[in-house]
Amino acid sequence: MQKPIVDRAADFARRTLFEADVQIARDRVVLRLWRNSDALCVLERRLVRSDDVVLTQILSLEDGDALAEFAAADPYGDHLRAQYQSVDRERREQIHHQTDRKARYRPVDPVEEIDLIDTCSNEAELMNIAGRVVGKLGGQSYVYHWLRVNEKTGGTDESRSLVGCHPAWLHRYINRLWYRRDPFLEYAKRNAASTVGSRIDLSNDDDSLMSHAVEYGFRSSLVCPAHSRSNAWVGVLQVSNEQPQPKGESALWKHRVLLRALALALLDWHLATLRHDATNLFNLDQRELAALRMVRAGRTALNVADSLGVSERTAYAIFTKINGKLGAPNITKAAETAVAIGLIE
Repeated sequence: MQKPIVDRAADFARRTLFEADVQIARDRVVLRLWRNSDALCVLERRLVRSDDVVLTQILSLEDGDALAEFAAADPYGDHLRAQYQSVDRERREQIHHQTDRKARYRPVDPVEEIDLIDTCSNEAELMNIAGRVVGKLGGQSYVYHWLRVNEKTGGTDESRSLVGCHPAWLHRYINRLWYRRDPFLEYAKRNAASTVGSRIDLSNDDDSLMSHAVEYGFRSSLVCPAHSRSNAWVGVLQVSNEQPQPKGESALWKHRVLLRALALALLDWHLATLRHDATNLFNLDQRELAALRMVRAGRTALNVADSLGVSERTAYAIFTKINGKLGAPNITKAAETAVAIGLIE
């Protein structure tokens, strides 16, 4: 049975301006345009591949050229031409009706900015903060990936990315399947410490990926991993500039503590959002959640019963109820699903 996927955009439904779901051969592309409270338009492109891997890109459309560059680089652009035209019309309509928003300069304090992440209500606000912090700390572009890691294979089942770089980069990255063997992501899955790109071991097969990355501004990079307690979710912040190595890496390395703090705060925000959405969607009570955590920790039904102060028979009844809510064939699978969707860690 396929695991349920929580819709990360559920909180944005009332502000959705356009949405299209298009089947293209064996893949599926969902385009969603939404706006935040500041009337900033954001495009979400979700690609559901035939192997069930889900890859989502979040792009701010504050820059009018970003949408044109993004659409032109989309490998499925010919199939989605009408949808991108609709997105552009809606975006222009928002610009036409919104009141003038004059940009106000204010000094950027990275610590204060990172501290504000907990108060963000959507990813557009996250991107505003990330852009300001990265720019203040020696970076010119960034990508932040939230990765759902397959417990058995170590591969990526789902990736959701904030695009703080050239709009075309992640199209090429995804189309070439580089996310399957990106040495920066593989490093981040296995390590907690930040590092610069030149310290990450590369194989000959990585030459094409790295050379194309340089074309899009990723000449010198710092990689900051962030791990959830269960390691089911990994956050990866890649901050880059166009300065040659080692000068460019040195400019980033001296800010590694604050940049890693940014990576951790973004992961915490994502996990809290997942937990909130999944709790509302599946409606598990505190006793059911406690049972799931114990099963995840390797406890038996008798252990769960003793901990909850119920009979073993009641514990199995709780398991059956949980299985029904999560659409799982057994409690072990239910615990795996609960971790994947963010209900428990």
